[in-house]
Amino acid sequence: MSVREPRRRPFQLGHHPGLDGLRGLAVAAVVLYHGGLSWIPGGFIGVELFFVLSGFLITSLLVGEWRRSGTIALGGFWARRARRLLPALLLLVAAIGIYYGIAGPTHAIPGLKDDGLATLLYVGNWHQIAAGSSYFAASGPVSPLQHTWSLAIEEQFYLVWPLLVLGLLRLLGRGAATAAGRTRALRGLLLLSVGGALASATEMALRYDGGRGVDRVYYGTDTRAFSLLIGASLAITLALHRPDPDAAAVRRLRRAAAPALALVAAAIVLAAGGDAWLYPYGFVAIDLATITVIATIVLAPRAVVARILSVGVLRRLGAISYGLYLWHFPLFQWLDQTSTGLTGTPLLALRLAAAIGASTLSYVLVEQPIRQRRLPRWTVHSLTPVAAGGALACLLVGSAVSSISFTDAAAKSLPKPPARLAGHDGPCPVSLTDTTSIGEAPLPLATATKTEYEALGDHALTWKGSSTVSFRTCPPAKVLVVGDSLGYTIGVGLMENEQRYGLQVDNAAILGCAFDATGEMQISGVWQAQSTGCPDALTTWAADANAVGARAVVVELGYRDQFNWKIDGKVEHLGQTAFDARLQRTIDRYVQVLGAHGRDVVFLSVPWSKPPANPDGSASVAGTPARHRTINAMLAKAARGHANVSIVDLDATVSPHGEYQPDVNGKLCRFDGVHFTLYCSQLLQPTVLGDVRRQLAG
Repeated sequence: MSVREPRRRPFQLGHHPGLDGLRGLAVAAVVLYHGGLSWIPGGFIGVELFFVLSGFLITSLLVGEWRRSGTIALGGFWARRARRLLPALLLLVAAIGIYYGIAGPTHAIPGLKDDGLATLLYVGNWHQIAAGSSYFAASGPVSPLQHTWSLAIEEQFYLVWPLLVLGLLRLLGRGAATAAGRTRALRGLLLLSVGGALASATEMALRYDGGRGVDRVYYGTDTRAFSLLIGASLAITLALHRPDPDAAAVRRLRRAAAPALALVAAAIVLAAGGDAWLYPYGFVAIDLATITVIATIVLAPRAVVARILSVGVLRRLGAISYGLYLWHFPLFQWLDQTSTGLTGTPLLALRLAAAIGASTLSYVLVEQPIRQRRLPRWTVHSLTPVAAGGALACLLVGSAVSSISFTDAAAKSLPKPPARLAGHDGPCPVSLTDTTSIGEAPLPLATATKTEYEALGDHALTWKGSSTVSFRTCPPAKVLVVGDSLGYTIGVGLMENEQRYGLQVDNAAILGCAFDATGEMQISGVWQAQSTGCPDALTTWAADANAVGARAVVVELGYRDQFNWKIDGKVEHLGQTAFDARLQRTIDRYVQVLGAHGRDVVFLSVPWSKPPANPDGSASVAGTPARHRTINAMLAKAARGHANVSIVDLDATVSPHGEYQPDVNGKLCRFDGVHFTLYCSQLLQPTVLGDVRRQLAG
């Protein structure tokens, strides 16, 4: 005698307005977070909601198709995903290429071409990891495509997960025509999704490494997969068993939904990207709360939470959420205080209006006609390669136009040093070979700008060149350039034609440093620690000076000291007595350490700069006249009373009008508001290297 398995009503997803509203809540959180609103520091949690929802919806569709037909048409699935995602993305990439092509070099974004290619190939998250980019901290211009990292993770999931689902269901689903066979296959799939989620969350916890691996775990597909798989697990569970609306489980679910939604809301307004509790425990808790809300919307659409998320404004935002996510980030970068003259609420209103307007047009004119196949199939098939090629062409042209070149005309316009500075010995050939941390060999002029530009885009310096330079001073006096990214870009130019000054210039800059090595600085509205090498930078540079036998050290630091700092939980900045006193002692320490044994020290003044705007569009405090004057007064004070210490005023050459200016002598000098072009750094040779020669002669 056999016992017949009770018939269960198969789960069919259907359309639920509350899910649209949840999507709207997610995109609103992300948009307001990127808009710099102080009361929503955890707006990035919106991406987490997207991941969970995507895992649930995609798995529901896959399992539903398998139950109906016994298979999954992968080609059809991927084609639908392409129609949904690609058109708007291609349009965005094309628009970004056109914008930067028109804006030109003064708005250059290092690495824009590589960012765009990674976006189009849906590997943007791994590109960000390889480039050392941080989602929560950026000291220079941010790529307008940085936010596409999450789209890359979802697309990678869409590519791999259907293959795993179909393969496992086929393997375990022999006899799937019976209820027992279907149940066995789905239980195996549930085991895979839950096990995968646990493995992913465990990897995040291990790789987080006390915060040292935060960017790796935030961007990694492997360490973020648990969110998608938790959503998938809910879809599989509902496919296995959908309780009746009046069942006790649904009643318990309705009671849990409100606290779950409150937990998500609390995380959005309280969390911060650097909070250790998020990795992975907080994210997992948020994901579990999210599937509680999703299950309530699906199983109890009349529940209070489902009705709240079904309100019109959230549903409408949910409908355009994909386009809104795409367009808001670059538009927020382009629309700031400098470009619009607006601040505060008026600027936020303009940014939101522009983002919603652009996403609505994308939805109505591009996304829906293609997704709903309102256009003839031959039109879509023929225009797809044209659109992809057009987007790529716009990107390449825009990145080329906005990049920086160093031409023969620029070289001819540079001032020539007096012949006597080159020396009267020789010629004396000197072989120069870079080490991992010090650049000795001048970069070839044909590639110097490109190499310098790419290093800033990759957030890392890699020295690996060698060359032979003929000097007429035998041997040439060695000069070590130290400092931050400004020091790096200045040093690259000082290394060119160094033989004309009878000096061998070595570049030992470390990106991201300040004089003050303690605490965190607030850049672009985010608190961030300095680069890993910065706390020991002074010791490192002193050792470098000894190792290369430098007779003089050129120091370019202080740009980052102009930002706000958080030290021992207290916000401090230039102009405050205690902060100024501590910073002055640090600068004086540089004089003592680098100037030991009679070595000359040449401070370069902190030039006028135009740091990237804050997330809310307001101008950075680091560019204010008061802080500019204060930091340079400290450098001048440190130089007084020391025969071996001097200070060189860079502003006299690069900002002769007494304010930041991108061009000098009609040629580009500062390409992103902060860093120096090769032309500009070579323009400084007579001033800087001439001062070094005077110091050495004295």
